[in-house]
Amino acid sequence: QARAYMDRYGITEEQCALVSVKNHGNAFKNPVAQLPLELTVEQVMSSPYIADPIKLLDCCPVSDAASAVILASAGGAGKMSGKPVWVKGVAYCSDAYHLGDRDLSSARALQEAARKAYAMAGIGDPAREVDLVEVYDAFTYMELMWLEGLGLCEPGRGGELTGSGATAMDGRLPVNASGGCLSGNPVLVAGLNRIIECVLQIRGDAGARQVDGVKTAVAHGINGPCGQSHCVWVLGGE
Repeated sequence: QARAYMDRYGITEEQCALVSVKNHGNAFKNPVAQLPLELTVEQVMSSPYIADPIKLLDCCPVSDAASAVILASAGGAGKMSGKPVWVKGVAYCSDAYHLGDRDLSSARALQEAARKAYAMAGIGDPAREVDLVEVYDAFTYMELMWLEGLGLCEPGRGGELTGSGATAMDGRLPVNASGGCLSGNPVLVAGLNRIIECVLQIRGDAGARQVDGVKTAVAHGINGPCGQSHCVWVLGGE
């Protein structure tokens, strides 16, 4: 999938490496991150290939963790927490299972899930209306590809968006301020962790990694080979 996506849009390995540098760096501010690293693009590029074009530092670690959230009605939420976070929109979509039955360079299921979640949340322009994003980045190319699938930039422009600094913690659209899956990937709760990170940011409880002014956040998770299925949650503080 990485090769199909990169060849289709001219995405470079250096653009993917920027994701590793950013997310491992963000992990220093997350006390539960497994793999905070101070990296350069050159170090990512010189790490050994696992399967071309993916190198060791393009890959997530193997992690263990447990996570939980409490879902409640509007009335119940007020009784349990002084800082409830609201589910504004949620959608799930699955594509064909067999890799040969779909275009691996296109995240069609994610595009549809995002469209439905945004419609439920009343979001018309996610690139302008979303304050923070947590995506499932088991490999660096995935962050770029999923940002495009989420409608946060045009197809093939995920590398440019990251290279511009827009997705940095202090950028206009912070992505994986937690360090993402690249810095800790307990597979069966990785998507749930994206939701938890968004909740902490909206509440203002994210500690050293807190991003200013987060009112609307998007959490994303996948399952199945090469992102067969995608789930998108839009969360808000009001």
